[in-house]
This record gives sequence, C-alpha cells and structure tokens, in this order.
Amino acid sequence: MDLVKKMVILAKKDETLIEHTENTLKVLKNMKEYYPEIPCIVGVDNFWDNIFYSLFFHDFGKASKEFQEILQNKSSSSYWNYRHELISVSFVKSLDFLDEYDKYAIAMGIITHHKDAYTLEERYNGFYNSASYEYEIFQEKINTLTMNWEEINNYYKLIPQLSLKYLNYQLKEPQRLKIDSIEPYFVESIGRYLNEYEDNNSFTENNSEPLLSLYGILIKGIINTCDHLASAGIYNILKAKNTFKSLECIKKSGLRTIQKIAHTTKDDAILISPTGSGKTEASLLWSIKNQNEMLSKRVFYILPYTASINAMYERLKNEFDEEYVGLIHGKSAYYLYNESTKESYEEKKDNVKQIRNLTKKIYKPYKIITPYQIIKYFYKVKGYEMGLTEMVNSIIILDEIHAYDPRTTALILSVLKYLKSNLNVSIMIMSATLPTFILNLFQKTLNIPHIISLENKELDSFTRHKINILNGSIFDFIDEIHEELDNENKVLIVCNTVQDAQKIYEKLDIEKSALLHSRFILKDRQQIETKLDNLDLLVGTQAIEVSLDINYDVLFTQPAPLDALIQRFGRINRRGWEEKIIKPVHICTIGSEYDYQIYNQSLIEKTLELLKNVDILYESSIQILLDEVYQEGYDLESQKLFDDVTKSFEIIQNNLVAFMSDNGGKNDFYKLFDSVEVVPYKFFTEYNQLIKEKRYYEAMAYTININYKRFSIEQKKNNIITKDNTIFIDVTYDSELGLKFDDK
Repeated sequence: MDLVKKMVILAKKDETLIEHTENTLKVLKNMKEYYPEIPCIVGVDNFWDNIFYSLFFHDFGKASKEFQEILQNKSSSSYWNYRHELISVSFVKSLDFLDEYDKYAIAMGIITHHKDAYTLEERYNGFYNSASYEYEIFQEKINTLTMNWEEINNYYKLIPQLSLKYLNYQLKEPQRLKIDSIEPYFVESIGRYLNEYEDNNSFTENNSEPLLSLYGILIKGIINTCDHLASAGIYNILKAKNTFKSLECIKKSGLRTIQKIAHTTKDDAILISPTGSGKTEASLLWSIKNQNEMLSKRVFYILPYTASINAMYERLKNEFDEEYVGLIHGKSAYYLYNESTKESYEEKKDNVKQIRNLTKKIYKPYKIITPYQIIKYFYKVKGYEMGLTEMVNSIIILDEIHAYDPRTTALILSVLKYLKSNLNVSIMIMSATLPTFILNLFQKTLNIPHIISLENKELDSFTRHKINILNGSIFDFIDEIHEELDNENKVLIVCNTVQDAQKIYEKLDIEKSALLHSRFILKDRQQIETKLDNLDLLVGTQAIEVSLDINYDVLFTQPAPLDALIQRFGRINRRGWEEKIIKPVHICTIGSEYDYQIYNQSLIEKTLELLKNVDILYESSIQILLDEVYQEGYDLESQKLFDDVTKSFEIIQNNLVAFMSDNGGKNDFYKLFDSVEVVPYKFFTEYNQLIKEKRYYEAMAYTININYKRFSIEQKKNNIITKDNTIFIDVTYDSELGLKFDDK
C-alpha cells in the first residue's frame, strides 16, 4: 500500500491516522473470527460491514488543522476543546448506497466510541438550531479540515483493499463528499436514538428498534474493543487452550469419576461433589469439551470471595500461564501489587496498571471474577457494552454456588437466564453441597440437562467426619479445646460473630495461633492468611467457611444451618478420605445471642435435631439431611426477598440499552453492597502520607470494609471522620484482633 506511506495525518503523536485505522481493522478481523455468531444473534447479516465503516471513519475528525498542530507540538494548547467524533460521523453521509438504518447504526458507533449519547446530547444540543452558536462552531471546525481534505479523500480508495484484507471480501468505495456539503449528522443520529429510547424506554426481545437492544450494545462493544486494543498495540486476542498443564499427570494416575463424566459432557451441567473429589479439574475438562474448534470462547470462573478468587488465579496461572489468566474483584489491584516481582513502587504500579488494562479488555481467555462483575453490566456501568460483548458464546463456571444469600442467588439466576437466552453462553454450576430445592431452581430456570454426581458407594469413600454435639456454649469447652491442643491436634474454632471470635481467641491465648474475620485491614489479613498452614489454633468466623485451602484436625463451632456447618467441616481432615481417617467436629448447641440476626433459627433447630442422631457423617447422607432441613425451601422472608429481587431485576434488564452509560445505574449497583470502606484512625498519619506521596496501592493496605448498620452506629457516636473523601473510623484497632467495637 504505497499510498499509505504518503499519508501524514496523525491519530496520535506517534501514529498516523491510517495506521491507527488499519490497526483497529486488524483487531476487527480477529473479532470476526472469534465471534462468528454475532450477526445471527442480532439478526443483522451485514453486521461486520457496518463495524468496518464505523472504524474506518471513527477518527476522521482528527484531520482538523487545530488537532494536528497539537499532536505535532505546533500549538501552545494541549487541549482541542472539541469532540472529533462530531466531525467524523458526518462522513457517514457518503455511504449513500447503504440502507438508512445501516448508516444510522454506523453513525451511532462512531459518535459514542468515547462519550455516551446523553452526555453528547446535553453538551451539544445547540446543533438542533442551524442558527445557533454550536452550529456555527461546527462549521468552523469543518473548515479546519481544508488543508487535509485531499488526503482524506484519498483514504476512500483504500476501502476495497482494506475490506478484502480484513473482512475477506470487498466493500464498495463511497462517494466522496465536498467540504461545503458537510452537515452535522450528529443531529440526525443522536436525535433519532434518544427519541426512540424515550418512545420505547424498554428492552425486550420484540423491540422494534434494534439499536436499543443487543445490536447497539455489540456495535459499541466491538468498536471499543478494536479501538482500545489497537491503541495498546495488541492486534490478536489470545485463544483458550485445549489442555492444561496438570492434565497429563492426572491422566496417569487416572481421572476420577466426576472428571471422566465432565470430560464427555456437552452442554450445560450442574456438578455436585465432595471437597477433594477433583471439581476444579472436572470443570476445566468440561470447558474444553464445550469449546469451539478455534478455541475462541472466553472462560469465566466465578467465585464468591476474594480469597478463593486469588487462590484460583494462582492455580490457573500455573495451568495456563500468567498471560492467559485475568483477575477481577474489588481488591484485585492491591493483590496484584503485592504479588508483583518488580522492585520500585513506580514499576509495580505500572505493572499492575498494564495487567488490569489488559484484563478489562477482550484479550485474556480465562478470567476469575465475582458474580457482581457481570451483574454490574446490567446497571450500565461504564464499559458494559464491551463486557457483554465478551460474554457472547462464552463458558461460565459458577463455583461455590451454596455461598450466596437469596438476594444474590436471585440476581445470579436472572443474569444467567439472560446470558443463556440472548448470548448463547454455556453454564456449569458447582457445589460440594446444595439443597435440592436450589438445584431444581437452577435446573428448571436455566433448562440445564445434565446433573453430574457420584453414586452413594463412591460418595461414602470421601467420608471424613464424626459428629459430636456439645450441650452448651463454646465458652463452656475451653478445657476440651486445650486438651486437643495438648494432644498436638490442630484446632479450628468457628464463631458466628466477630465479637465472640475475638473473645474466645483472647481467652485461649495460644502462642501459634491466629484470628481471622472480616474486620482486618488488607495488610493484616494478607499477613494472617500467609501463616494459616503453620498454626496450632485458628479462630474465625464465616470467613473460613469457603475460600481458604486449610486443613485442621478438630473443629469446635457455634451452631449454624446444616449447609453452613458442612462448609466448616470441609476445613477439617480435608484429605482424610485417602487414608480412611475420621476426625471429630464438635457442634455447640448455644451460639451468639445475636445469631437470630444472622441465621434463621428454625433451620438451626432442625439441624441440631437431625445431627443428634448422627455419629459418622457419611457423605451419602448429607444430601438427605440437607433436604430434610430445607424441605420447605426458603422461609417466607427469604422467599419474598428472592421474588422481589427477581422482579426488580426484570425492570433493570428492560432498561438495558446501548450507548447510555448511567451514573444513576452505577449508584444503584454499588447500593447492592452492604459495605463502606474505612480506614482505622490509628493509621491516619501513615495513610495520608502515602496519599500525599501518591503511593495509592500501599495506602490501600490500610482499608477495611464495614456494613452500613455499623457505619451508622459509629457515625452517631461521632467516631466517623471524613477527610478528602476518605472515611476514618476512630475505634480500637489491633493487628491481631482487628477492629473492636465497645458495644454489642
């Protein structure tokens, strides 16, 4: 392309406009190969043609003399104070051989590739009057293209050969426009879109305006992907792999039953199997079976807690290599910063930024996330179109499904239903234990054809625990705990409240011990988690029910519903089934005086009544016991919450439209979290010094999350201090005990 060498209009300081355009088309070629289903999903046969034209024209406005002078350092200003998209979109008028709706779609892709429709309309609504100041400014900006007009016209000649190269077929070369005929197509397209949005104000399968539905969402998602990756110098999206590193070793020792079944299961599945039976490997084998031939399906591994996500991230990095695996959760930046092998703060910071930027884009084939990373797309949080685009035809593995409350379960179920119906995702749901009513709910709602589980005989081979009911409070059995420690057994204690956990930890006063709960700053929690394997005693709350790969000999626990207890049991004698070892789990009948705020008391009563008749807890009996406890499903309050959330989320889904990032939606999304980030006032000086030095990742180490109820209590006590958007909490903090409150 000799013509390209002569073209000097810049898109960036170190890249010409035509170079950047062609780089976006390189990514488009990759996207077209990886997502061949999209035209069928949106019902638009020429979908990729429209994306091509959007990308081709998307930066034409940068040909302005003023913009070029800034890029070439010929202007004293570093800010153009105009949106180049408003000029770029006007060139769509040259596509006079296209259907009007195609031109409209192309225009919306161009206009919104940086700003959403409402933002642009609010700022430039003067365009609607040809006698307005805004219209006059537009004409002035068009005239700044004069010196580059001939070169822009030469670009048109490239369309047939570029389309052949990147779409594998030729597109028609448009008719060139005259500079004095350029009109603000922005008015026509944005005006039409917002009118249609206000008229419809809903997104349904039968929506008469395709751009309000998936068509518009995927247009923006793909244009942003192509633009962002090209700007990052990345033109090829990584493919998934058809194996993982430990597979050969696993095959030599023999695939376990659930792994064999998963490896041959095509289509959606629910996998129920005990801890230690190889669920993770089974899910990876299932994902390979459900991949496509080109290995382009993205794989999302969803877990409920940051500790389990971090652990899975390390595990999958070992299986697939670091470049292929992404990590996303609220504190992932802090985790990546601490794991960085770079030496200086600046190097670590840049490393984290690079990793996070790539992870947010459609690039890495494996991502470990929380369910909220997907739920937020439906609240139209910025970047939602690209997020939903990545989900098309993807593979979702949802692990530890038992860990969610009715509200979150309703959100997850609604999201999965949408993704399966509209984006053709494949789903595997996994748990060690799951009440049948929850299993049936997911199976029926999502039409899941396969249930993978073990026969009773094989299930019982994983039996590891002996039940012992202790009549009384956990504080009544201090001597028994000391006796187990004296016998060199590693003891785990689980309390239902932080206060009780702190209290018994202080009473026991064991040298090689630790306390783990949700009220530690990030730095201290991370330090505690690094020494969990080398303790004689660990005291914790529900924070240890899932997520942590720990192994203790004896459990003492306050009472809880059976499914919660089973998770606590899972931290005891984790691999005892290999040597047929049975170890005790002691359950106290009296818990915290505030348990009624945490658990349904009738479920606890049913659990204790059933477990009184159990000696050895055979794995095959767990499902029977669970279904006895949950024979009526959710209680009335939980069922109402589930139903209300499901109905509310339907409204949110109905408002899921393209080109409309929503700050209100963002606020609504963050209201889902019963959480406020605070910094203990003890660290006021250290924290502010780090902020002053712009060492933000190190400052994050001092943060902690408390619930809104606790926040309100401390606010009424004047224990909350706000400085420069940081909330400090002025209560006792101890690196060994965590936050301590002076009330119950």
